[in-house]
Amino acid sequence: MTVGGLLFAATASVASSPDAWAQHQQEVISSCLKVSGLRNAQAVGNIVGFGDDVGYDALLVRGNYPQPHMNNRAGEFLCLFNRKTRKAYTNEANQLRQPSVQSSQRQR
Repeated sequence: MTVGGLLFAATASVASSPDAWAQHQQEVISSCLKVSGLRNAQAVGNIVGFGDDVGYDALLVRGNYPQPHMNNRAGEFLCLFNRKTRKAYTNEANQLRQPSVQSSQRQR
């Protein structure tokens, strides 16, 4: 039982080492940039990590739409990275930085 506890403690300390966190951040960024499908994609700001009960990290990605009819227009995607499955999901988020309807109604 003591050996099992020591093994768990050693595994936990390795999993949260600075190198492991840096590797995780790089995985989130590269996965999100790839899944966005944007040309010249780059991370905007820092990764927002949610608790283990949620299990996701979020990242805003900015780049240019690759489709010819979009005329190289800039766009933003919100990426959610599932830490359990190691899979990234994106959705267009161009409206994310605009004031919400509710907040603009309060200002009147």
